[in-house]
Amino acid sequence: MRAGLLTILLTGMLSLISVSQVPTTGDCLGAIPVCEAYYFQPLTSYGVGNYPNEVGTGQDCPYDCLWGEANSVWYIFTVQQSGILSFIITPVDQNDDYDWALYDLTYARCEDIIPMMASITASCNSAGGAGLHGATGAYNGADDCAGGGTANGNTQWNANIPVNEGQTYVLYISDWTQSPTGYSLDLSPSTAVIFDDVPPQIQNIDESSVSGCDDTDIDITFSENITCSGITPFLFSIDGPGGPYQVVEVFGAACAVGAEMEKNFTLTVDHPFTSNGTYTLYLAPGFPGIQDVCNNVAPPDTILFTLSLGGPVIDESGLVIHDATCGMENGSVTGLEISGQTDLTYVWKNSQGAIVGDTPDLLDVPAEDYTLEVYDLNNCVTYAGPYIIVEQGAPEIDDASMVITPSNYGANNGAISGIIVNTSYNIDSYTWRDDGGNVVGTALDLTSMPSGYYDLTVIDENTCESHAGPYFIGELGGPLSANPIADPDVICNGESTTLSPGAGGGSGAYDFTWSSEPPGFSSSLENPVVSPAANTTYTVLVFDGYISVSGTVDVIVHPLPVPDAGTDQSIAHGTSTFLHGSAGGGSGEYAYSWSPVDRLIDATLAEPETKNLYETTTFYLETEDLQTGCLSEEPDGVTVNIIGGILNVNPSSFPDSVFCQGETFWLNANASGGSGSYDYEWTCSDPFVSLPAEASFSLALEETGAYIFYLKIDDGFNNVFGEVNVWISPAPQLNLGNAVQTYCIYDTVTLDAGNPGSVYLWSNGDTNRYIRVGTTGLGYDEQQISVHVTNVEGCEAEASVTIFFDYDACVGIREYPGELNARIYPNPNKGEFMLEVDDVSGIVSMKVYNLTGMLIYFERLISGPGRLLKETIDLSFLPKGFYLVKLQTNKGLKVLEVVID
Repeated sequence: MRAGLLTILLTGMLSLISVSQVPTTGDCLGAIPVCEAYYFQPLTSYGVGNYPNEVGTGQDCPYDCLWGEANSVWYIFTVQQSGILSFIITPVDQNDDYDWALYDLTYARCEDIIPMMASITASCNSAGGAGLHGATGAYNGADDCAGGGTANGNTQWNANIPVNEGQTYVLYISDWTQSPTGYSLDLSPSTAVIFDDVPPQIQNIDESSVSGCDDTDIDITFSENITCSGITPFLFSIDGPGGPYQVVEVFGAACAVGAEMEKNFTLTVDHPFTSNGTYTLYLAPGFPGIQDVCNNVAPPDTILFTLSLGGPVIDESGLVIHDATCGMENGSVTGLEISGQTDLTYVWKNSQGAIVGDTPDLLDVPAEDYTLEVYDLNNCVTYAGPYIIVEQGAPEIDDASMVITPSNYGANNGAISGIIVNTSYNIDSYTWRDDGGNVVGTALDLTSMPSGYYDLTVIDENTCESHAGPYFIGELGGPLSANPIADPDVICNGESTTLSPGAGGGSGAYDFTWSSEPPGFSSSLENPVVSPAANTTYTVLVFDGYISVSGTVDVIVHPLPVPDAGTDQSIAHGTSTFLHGSAGGGSGEYAYSWSPVDRLIDATLAEPETKNLYETTTFYLETEDLQTGCLSEEPDGVTVNIIGGILNVNPSSFPDSVFCQGETFWLNANASGGSGSYDYEWTCSDPFVSLPAEASFSLALEETGAYIFYLKIDDGFNNVFGEVNVWISPAPQLNLGNAVQTYCIYDTVTLDAGNPGSVYLWSNGDTNRYIRVGTTGLGYDEQQISVHVTNVEGCEAEASVTIFFDYDACVGIREYPGELNARIYPNPNKGEFMLEVDDVSGIVSMKVYNLTGMLIYFERLISGPGRLLKETIDLSFLPKGFYLVKLQTNKGLKVLEVVID
């Protein structure tokens, strides 16, 4: 699965939500590319963009001088030529205070600024206060950090900054005082060249990003940021073992959330990389092409890279190739050392794609070119070869200097001499035969022969043999004769043969007239070359100036087999199929040869199986008649069309990616492409979460935090991986006490919905965290109270309680037996009295009610040393009358009467 997918930040829901926002110039990801020396921002920038909190709040040099992000604008550039970077920020309103920081992102990303601040901060200034407003920047100052407390003093000018070619920086500018007017940024004092006029290029191919033989993703890095709009899949292609590979997707993390530029991308190819070896990435020209942020266009490029995917390793250090004896199957390839898994599959193929071996050693094969494919259980394959088994050559017969001496009429004194045999081996035998197949000589020169046709066979010590002839020894004197032959006399349709008249006797000076049946051929040559389309009888008329004789020779023409590759078919992307070949027009026994061989399991079968196909492919079939050796004239083609897309999975959660504790949500596989029939295998980063093997299902989780759900799908031919991130936020935890509560009619009950920062809605319409519940005090009262709470994560919960106010819950005007020991004295009084409570600790709640049950006074009292509460109470502001004093602690309660007269 692709390596560059956005991940859920585990710091909370705010970060989760932010990854879907489109970056602005107020965000590092949306930084303005520096393509000129001067920028003017007429109006101030408000806010912090869509990605807040990108800079530090440490307020302490030497690394973090800032006070947090405010009214920000970002700029980005890559140094083209080393030198000094200087710049001046000049507010339109000289009373404005501007802060800024410069970060080195050569080997970092925007999200790395805070965690890597100590190593990537190049310069920082937050100086402010009287006399420090107005222009600021890195221009002939003394330090790289100013403001940020007083560690390095307050000055609006920082030191000039040495920068090197290839470094990438972002400049953060903050209008701290936020007037309506803006500022100018002047970079012209720099000696470094930071205005980009150099085309981007692919700087690095991360070979380690290809995790294994099922991976279809590889990461690349450009030398600088390029525009997201200009990079498209068709500009890339990859070739190598198991290729070619079509690039079907280009993914950039910043581009995915709406940024305008990015330098790191993931290429997705149409089928997995399966082999160790050297690959080639091609970057093609296009319109408008791949451009950097200053409109420089990347040129075409070709880049080699090597993948080590953990597949079988083939060591050729002990390789031994034994050549084959000509015409024999005794060649071999041995000595390869192959390491990897124990269960390896070996496939040897010849140049026609036929499988000829399944062991590490290839034995008893004829001269040919052979390749080896070694497969392991992880779908990895390693290719080796071709290994060339050479045929130990047959003797070479050179007849360029040959002399044929005619025989005299009635004599056996003809001869053939001057033939040269070239060979690296000893000659075992020479054999001359006449046209009846009789052996007539065993030396290189043939002597004492009558007129006739003769063939030579030469055999060397390796039993390799070569043939020459037939050669015709003519006759001097005697009757004129014609004994024509065709060499060869059996051919395939479309082939040629050479006619010889076999003239002898007569005057020795001959004219030749050739004709044919069926008609259509004539020639006056001695040895014409003919290509008959059907069986043909050729007649030669020989004239020696005095008389004529004729003779005939038959040429047999075999028809060519006609291949039939079958009908076109369509299959799903990344699947395989069988081709249905046949042949006709010959003897009925055929050999088959399909191409391209590298996309077939065995290219010599009539109905071979293809490998998994990722693009529409036309296969061609040629056939050979096994009885006649005739080959088909034209191959026949069949096209396997690829329909649908590549096997793809993009798992998602529904309806969102952030859910509440215990909330039901759905996981959806969203599989597409391939065969269309999928097996699903879900796993979770929490091994205790059990998941079904289904395309979609619902789930509810009680444990809060981040979860990563991994999915593998298999369509029967290929498998791909995906993942989806889910955050489970805590639900409000409500505890209103017992579901049913009983209190004295003079009590007031405070209910706490907890969960600070939440939104509250009580059944009585109150929207506060706490509510007080009381009654008239006139009699029995039952109240149903409920609350709905929505916490800061957006999660909701409800709780309810039933409260009974009852006289039976009161001890009356006397104290609760065995509970609080409390006294009021003097009683009656003028409104001032002493309250004592024995054996009590902590807070004592005192509530004063009139006889109608109305709460008219409330106070919290704290017990003193010795677990004794002794407090002077002043109620002189109350009118004369009879009052109830309710005392309550965590130990119990007591109601006393007091009389104010």
